[in-house]
Amino acid sequence: MHTRRLFLAAAAALPFAGCRRDPNAVTLSPADAKRIADEEAARTALRQALAVARVPADAVRTTPARERDLVKEFPELKPLLRMTHRLHPRFSDEPAANQSKLGGAIAWPAGEAWPTCEVFKIPYVPVLQLLADDCPSQVKFKPGSDVLQLLWSPRDHKDTGLPKPMLVWRKLKDVPGPHADPPTHPHAFPGYVPLPCRLFVEKVLELPDWSTAKVTPFRERLEQWKPGGGRDPVKLYAEQLSVAPGTKVGGFPWWAGGANPPSCDTCKRAMDYLLTLDANEWREPTWIPIEEGKRPDLLASAKNAAGLALANNYHVFVCRRCDGWPAKAAA
Repeated sequence: MHTRRLFLAAAAALPFAGCRRDPNAVTLSPADAKRIADEEAARTALRQALAVARVPADAVRTTPARERDLVKEFPELKPLLRMTHRLHPRFSDEPAANQSKLGGAIAWPAGEAWPTCEVFKIPYVPVLQLLADDCPSQVKFKPGSDVLQLLWSPRDHKDTGLPKPMLVWRKLKDVPGPHADPPTHPHAFPGYVPLPCRLFVEKVLELPDWSTAKVTPFRERLEQWKPGGGRDPVKLYAEQLSVAPGTKVGGFPWWAGGANPPSCDTCKRAMDYLLTLDANEWREPTWIPIEEGKRPDLLASAKNAAGLALANNYHVFVCRRCDGWPAKAAA
């Protein structure tokens, strides 16, 4: 009888033996649980839409020419031109782990631990992998590297309200495989875990955003410019004639603080703009690629093929003066 009582007591305790609260775990609030459920439902609907909108791997995406050639009209703008690469992430056959891509498996050694977010206790998510050949030449890679990997903590952090970024610089030949599968976690916001996309890289010359241009001698001339049609010259410049929208690397960021990049937490000096991720590949129709402008049925799925739930542009800045080349995000 004594033995039976001991058995029943042990059996009653079993359901709780593996469920002791982890003192380091972060509690999921009802609001966060609802957000996760809503974003997962949105991803399911997007996957269904993408199933009939697969882009061939050999496709191209071409930005239409601007309606006005500002450099021709204002030659003093020529020194301000920069090259950006619009990455045009689209649903296609998923590239291999050693290729440029958005989301999915990247060239991460199978034996190397994934970084974990110290705040939310969940693994970082691979977001973007870029080979040096797919970046503008003025984008400097860490010496000895030819692959840039962007990961982030897939939750909103209090200091910025954004996922926290991490940059990893590698030499491709040093990670031949096998490669690790990206980790998953139930507390990750699905809108911060991009669906795998192929990149259809396009070179585009662009001018600085208005917050940067307005501190140059060009400001007064632009404000006096008469583009016709009763249009506001500053609005036309800012939205259609200067900075390219969408996910891109190099060039200029499109944001209100463009003339004042964030400061490095270590050296306190201005950081360098590196790249942008955007949930909207275009806002103005003039930026819709020519190939998709001819296919209205593809526009909805092409505008945010990765399913990113970003309220604004997500700009990544890097400090190349400090050890480790720390990164910071701004919106």
